[in-house]
Amino acid sequence: SDAIALPIPEAEDPKQYVSDVTRASGSSFFLPMLLLPRARREGMLALYAFCRETDDVADEIEDIELSGRLLDAWRGEINAVFSGAPSHPVGHALIEPIRRFDLEKEPFLEILDGFDMDRSGAMVRPTLKELELYCHRVASCVGLVSVKVFGCRSSGIPEFAEHLGQAFQLTNIMRDVAEDGARGRIY
Repeated sequence: SDAIALPIPEAEDPKQYVSDVTRASGSSFFLPMLLLPRARREGMLALYAFCRETDDVADEIEDIELSGRLLDAWRGEINAVFSGAPSHPVGHALIEPIRRFDLEKEPFLEILDGFDMDRSGAMVRPTLKELELYCHRVASCVGLVSVKVFGCRSSGIPEFAEHLGQAFQLTNIMRDVAEDGARGRIY
């Protein structure tokens, strides 16, 4: 499939943009994020907005080819973010947290790979190994980035984040059986 450019929304202030995306999502995470110290709050808002906007590509765009090309465009944006040249407001908002909290590129790419599993039809009666990989990508990777933003340093934290991500995603799957089934996903 041919590459397409990532649609870039108008936004004068990337930090305000990610805050607005998070607030507009109706997420229960928004208000607790406001209690974090400024740098951590900005990091979490940028991470949440990245997840929200990229998950919407997988969930809301029914054209499988288009959604795949848009996820590829987001991969390009993540590569641009890590080389210091983002285009999207979310990418701009991620620059400072990536530097400040020493975030790595791989979890962001894995999150996109997880959303790709959703949109591609890979999540129809997956094997347990496939389901665990999916949960790792869409939930545990978010947790692994989050704990770095939160400043957790204990050696057991990454393993805890991995297991918690698995538990959260399996809970989401059970909660959303009807909605996922309507999208053709049978976890």
